[in-house]
Amino acid sequence: MKPVDVFGPKEKTEYRRLLDEIGQDYCPEGRYCIFKEFIINAHPSRRLMVQLKCVDRMKLIWSKDEGSDIGWDVALQKWVESGNAIKFAEAYTDTKPEKEIFKEIISKPIKPSP
Repeated sequence: MKPVDVFGPKEKTEYRRLLDEIGQDYCPEGRYCIFKEFIINAHPSRRLMVQLKCVDRMKLIWSKDEGSDIGWDVALQKWVESGNAIKFAEAYTDTKPEKEIFKEIISKPIKPSP
């Protein structure tokens, strides 16, 4: 059975642009990258990709504060407990760049996590 492609050419172009933005630390923009190919073929939502990148940015900050990598489980827990998931929901739009969303999230006061 042939897989169904839920993205048309316009959606794939926009998705590649988003992955270039999000993946700039991992893969050079406009060049072949297996990471991007896997993601495009997995079809996760833009919202999920942007939120994961924001969590990754906070994970780096929290890890630096702790002096070692806190790991994804702790980062995701802190993301929710600190209120960042709610701030993300308020800041997110389908057209707003990830960096702008992240700036909005960190500009609001953060509840201390337990």
